Formats: sequence, C-alpha cells, structure tokens
Amino acid sequence: MVQVYDGRFVGVMPLGEGKTGQMFSRSPDLSHPNLMALPKVLGIAQAAHFLADTCGVVALLPALDRDGHAKTDDKSLTDQAKNEDKHLAFMELLRRAGEILPAVHAVYEMLGDPEQLEELRSGLTKQSAKPTDKLSFEVNAEILLNSPDWHDWWREFRRGAFGRGEAEADGGMLDLTTGELITPANTHPKLTKLGVGAIAVGASLIGYDKDAFSSYGLSAGENGAVSEANAAAYRAALDALLSEAPVLGQMKVAAWFDHRKEEGQALIDALVNPSTLPENIQEELDDDTDYADYDYDAVDDTPLQASARQQEAVAKARARKLLTAIRQGEAPDNLTARYFALAISGASGRAMVRDWHTGTLEELAEGVSAWFSDLAIATPSGRNAKRPKFFSLLLYVQRPKSASTGLDDYLRPIRNLQLPFWRAALDPAAFIPFSAIGKVMEAHKAHVVTGKFSEAISSQGAPEEKARIYTRMALLRAYHVRQARAKGEPPMISSLNFAHPSKAYHCGRLMYLLANVQDAQDSDINAGVVQRYYGAASATPALVLGRLTRLSQHHLAKIGRDRPGLAHTLEQEIAQVWTALGVNLPKTLSLEDQTLFALGYYQQLAHNSAQRQERAATKKAEANAQNAISQPTL
Repeated sequence: MVQVYDGRFVGVMPLGEGKTGQMFSRSPDLSHPNLMALPKVLGIAQAAHFLADTCGVVALLPALDRDGHAKTDDKSLTDQAKNEDKHLAFMELLRRAGEILPAVHAVYEMLGDPEQLEELRSGLTKQSAKPTDKLSFEVNAEILLNSPDWHDWWREFRRGAFGRGEAEADGGMLDLTTGELITPANTHPKLTKLGVGAIAVGASLIGYDKDAFSSYGLSAGENGAVSEANAAAYRAALDALLSEAPVLGQMKVAAWFDHRKEEGQALIDALVNPSTLPENIQEELDDDTDYADYDYDAVDDTPLQASARQQEAVAKARARKLLTAIRQGEAPDNLTARYFALAISGASGRAMVRDWHTGTLEELAEGVSAWFSDLAIATPSGRNAKRPKFFSLLLYVQRPKSASTGLDDYLRPIRNLQLPFWRAALDPAAFIPFSAIGKVMEAHKAHVVTGKFSEAISSQGAPEEKARIYTRMALLRAYHVRQARAKGEPPMISSLNFAHPSKAYHCGRLMYLLANVQDAQDSDINAGVVQRYYGAASATPALVLGRLTRLSQHHLAKIGRDRPGLAHTLEQEIAQVWTALGVNLPKTLSLEDQTLFALGYYQQLAHNSAQRQERAATKKAEANAQNAISQPTL
C-alpha cells in the first residue's frame, strides 16, 4: 500500500507476508475481453487496471538479480518493456479519473514526478517487493479501494468504453436481472473463486458459445439479456460468496441471507463441520439432554463495538439457542429471515448449478437439527458419537482409499451422492439414497469379514477407524429414521432397542451374542466366528444362526463350570433375543433387512461394551471408597 499525503509520497506499507495479502470487497474490475479492448480505447499499446496493479506496472519496479541489480536477460527486458506500456495505460486511467476525483489526481501527480517515483521504487525494494506483487494507494489516510467516490466514474467509464451504445426504445432488450431496457453484454465475466472442477482462468455461469445455445436469430448475450454492469455485479457478488463458501464433496455451497446472516452461516457451517458450533451442541441435540441450566438470554445482545471474533461467538451461541429451541419443540422468536443456498461446481470452463434451496431461517434450523438428530448413534462408551463432517459421510460410504488410487478416481463412484446428502441435510423429509446404503453395506461387510471391524472397535482401535464405523452406522440409522418419518412410524433410536419390530434387527443382535459366548472363553475363536459367519448370517440367518445357537450351548456349559454367573447372564441375553424373534428365523434377508441386521449387531455390541465399562467404573469407585475408609487417621 503506497501512502500519499498532501500529494507527496510518504512510504510503503506491506499488507501481508509471502502470498498472503489483504482482500478488498470492491475493486475496479476488467474482464479479459475488456483488457483486450482497452488499448484501443486509450490509444496505448497495452492495458492496465485502475487503482491497483502490479509493482512492475505502477512503479516500473524491475526484476532484480541476487546482487540487487536489474536483470538484463531477454525475458526480463521484454517484461520491463511491456510494463512501461502498461504504466502509460495506468497513468492515463488516473489522469481521466483525476479530473473529477482529487484523491486520484494526487496519485497521478505523485507518480508523474520522477523523483517521487524513484523514492517509491526504493521503498518497494527495501520491502523486498517483486514486480508481480500487487500495489494500491492510501491517500490522506484513506484507502482508495475502500472509498466509494470512484464507483460512479468507473461505471461511466466502462459504459462508454465497452458498451455497445445506449438501448433505444425500439432496439433495446429487457434485462433479465432488473427488467430494465438495456443493451445486453455480448459476453459475461467468468467466476474466478469457484475452484472445484473449474479451470484456472475461471468458469462461465452464463455463456452462449455453442450454436445450440442460440435461438430466434439472436446471437451471443442477446439470448439472455443482461447489461454489462449487471453481469459484472452478479459475478462480483458470486465471487465474494464463493471465496468463503464451504466445499461439500466436489461442489461449493454459496449461501446468503436477507438478515441474521451470522446465525444462518453458523448453521450452514455446522452442516459442513459440526465442530464449528460450540462444543456442547451435540450433547444438546441428544435425547437425554438437560437444558435447564443454560442461560440463553446472556447472548441476546451484541455490543456495537464487539470484535469480529466476539460477533462470531455470539452468532454461534444464537445458532445453538435456535437448534436447542427446535429440539425441545419450542417456537423460536423472530425467524422471518430467509436463506438462499446455491450448490455449484465447475465443469472445465463452465459453472454448473447443482442445486438451489431457499426457505426461512427456522426451516434451515429444523433441517440442521433433524440432520444431527438422525445421524446420532451410540458408541461403546455409552455416549453418542460426534456428528460426522459432511465430507466424511462421502468418504466413509465406501472402502478406504488405497495408496495407488488418486482422489478423483476414489471420489468418482460416490460423486452422485453429494447432492442427495446435501438435500437431506436441509430437508427432514428428504430420504437418504438407497444407493448410498448399498455402498455402505458392501464396505461394512468387507470391514467385518476381514477382521478390521473388530480391530477398529476395540479399545486399541485408531480414532479414525472408529469414526468410520460410527459414520456408517449413523447413515444406516438415518436411512431408517427418514423412512419411518415418511410413514408416520416411531423412529429408530440411537441405542439398543429391545422391542424393535424387525426380526432382521434381532438376528444381528443374536449374531453378536453368540460370538460373545465364545469370546467369554478368553480364546481367539470369536474373531473366526464373526469373520466366517457374519456375511452368511446377514443374508440367510435361518441357515446359520440356528447352527451357531446349538454350538453355543456347548460353550455355555464350559463357562458355567468356572463362572456360573457369567453363563447365566449370557443365557438370559440370548433367551431375550429368541423371545423377540419367535419360533422361526427368516430364511433370507433383503439388502434393506441386512442394514437392520448390521445395526442390531452394532447396537448390541455398543450396549454390552457400555455396560462392561459401567460395571468396571462402579467396581473401581467402590474399591477406592473402601480404601479410603481403611486408611488410618493420623
């Protein structure tokens, strides 16, 4: 930032380090076609931007070698010659604007003074600036890019330089964005902040470069009339949104709000990563939450001078308050705000709109609350697992990526799931796609029969592998919760359900209990039982579980000789499941039934593990209490 005061050069102020600088919400914009046309408009060989350009263009800063001398190789000399022509264009824009803008005229006068220009180059060299670094101006303590004074002049200049003449009553077209009579822009500027599939130069949201895009004898931009100014406006607005938009899978979601933006954005961010909300948000969404002690009124007022961090914290607390009120069945106040969510991705040089969603802030909060609630699943610790990040849902649907597989190739089979998941996250009535459930089951079965499931779920299992299991089970449960909601039936709970109506669910419970019998013998047989029989038992339970039940009687007899209490407990658990199953086991299970089998197996495992931990904790507490009593008093 070049500092100018009373028309004199004062100094150079760096705005960042390395490639990190300062972003400005508004700056003069020239599209590639504009830059191509500008030399003819100015009568100069090269084009330049207005108010901000590179150090090489603005200050004629040369590229330096290691000794601090200007480079003299052919490329450096060619670049310097181009920059000299661009400098003339930069100065001509300043001259024209300076005729009505005093601050811009001060910059023009300063750069036009050879002595001050040399001082500027010296200051930039001391700051280790490069010819490609961006440069702008602060005049009398006001940053020009932040001033609105130049906006009208710049719009008028663009209109005169690049417009195709004023729209006539008999020749103009209605602007699709405003309804005004205009001359349409021939081409629209590209989105530059999209990424995710777009090429480096940007992606066109609106373009007519194919004959199939034209009709009724219209050409190029006439097929969807938008004025040059409005095309630049929508591009600038979308780029501003996309620069901060979260990435969901291989698309971005640009969201905006007519008011209460901070709360709404906190909810959108929570869908992407639930940990962005306060730490106890997940507990507040669980079934057994106690809300009595939370002081909601403490966050109702934001101090006018609050810092950005304080405002963000307040917004997140308000979002939590909103979710909690909905979770309790209360009607939140003043939820007239509306949200607008655009899911968009790049397809080479084009921007593809994948989804469009709009609604009230209350509807958004209801969707987020339902999404979190539907994905709740109990862990072997007895607590609900942390809600997964959105991208983790996609990744964990299928088997882990191998080292030899590229990320694009790995994501290709699940790319079509990002939109259904996103819609389900916003709409409690939207279903989890069955195609996702099929992929989950394929990956889950492979996980179990290879023994990796048992290894991951153990106390020594890696946190990421545990998260993989919890996410898969959460998706299976969410699938059935959404199905039940559509039918008006009670939802599946996040923990073990002794009275679940599905026999497939209880078959899964039985599979775990039968394997647990062999595990109780402190042998390595259990891993073999699960790995050898899980796949067959989940598809043809009558053929497998009956046989395993008979074999379990032999193992229970052995356990009963040494630990009769444990044998009795195991027998009771198995008997309870058989009571729920009835006389006949299902001969075969559909894929949907197999998901219930998987949930029954997992939830029984989590239930038994939580009980063991609870008993161990109780026993330890009693021992500590006994030791405290037996300690002599000094």
